[in-house]
Amino acid sequence: MTEFDNLKRSYISAIQWGLTARVGYNESKQGNEVLHKFCENLIENSDYNDSNKMTMKHELKIIKEALSKEIESFYRK
Repeated sequence: MTEFDNLKRSYISAIQWGLTARVGYNESKQGNEVLHKFCENLIENSDYNDSNKMTMKHELKIIKEALSKEIESFYRK
């Protein structure tokens, strides 16, 4: 699971870096969507069993929603 923890941290860091760099609102939202799909694809193509994949994807969905709210809050939308 260490790889998954690193993946989550990288995903979160990338979005937060974008906010720090003040990329636009739309770019932040699109980046969140693209990174979420990218992480999902990595999980889907991994060697983890289906139960673990489902759990990981659920965690990613929660992270995506939290980051989406962080983006909206940052841009006061």
